[in-house]
Amino acid sequence: MAGSEAEWITIANNLLSKCHIHLRIHELEDCDANVFIALYQSILGEKVPDIIAIPKNQEDDAHNVQAVIDSLALDYLQVSLSHITGENIVKGDKESIRNLLEIFDGLLEYLIEHTSETSHEKSDIEQGFKESHQEVHLEGPESTKESKSLWKRVSFGR
Repeated sequence: MAGSEAEWITIANNLLSKCHIHLRIHELEDCDANVFIALYQSILGEKVPDIIAIPKNQEDDAHNVQAVIDSLALDYLQVSLSHITGENIVKGDKESIRNLLEIFDGLLEYLIEHTSETSHEKSDIEQGFKESHQEVHLEGPESTKESKSLWKRVSFGR
C-alpha cells in the first residue's frame, strides 16, 4: 500500500467518495470515529453494533471505533485486529488509522469485485436458462406431463 501521509489522505478521500460520504479529510488525524462509522455503514450496509448514538466525549468515540473494529474482526474478517484499537484511532495514531483505512479499502475492493463476479455469473446462468428454455419450445414435447418434467430438469437439474 501507499506510504506517505498525502497518499493515505488520498486513499481516505477516495474511499469516502466511492461510498458517497460527503466528508473530506485534510490530515490523517481527521479520520475520526465519524469517518470509520460512516465507512462501516456504507460499505457493509448495516449499523455498527453496540454503538453509542450520541457520543459525549473521547471515551465514547473510542468505544464506537472499537465497536467498528470488533465487528469487522469477528463478524466479517474472522481475523484478529488487536493491533488496532479505538483508543489509538481517537488519539490520532497514524499507524492505526492507516491500518484501519487499509482494511476498509481492501474490503470495499473485495465486495465490488465479488459483486461484479456474482452479477457476471448470474448473467451466465440466465443466458443458459434462456437457451435451455428455447430448446424446450423447439423440441415441442408431446405431452404436458413430459413438458413439466423437462421444465423441472431445466430449472433444477444443474
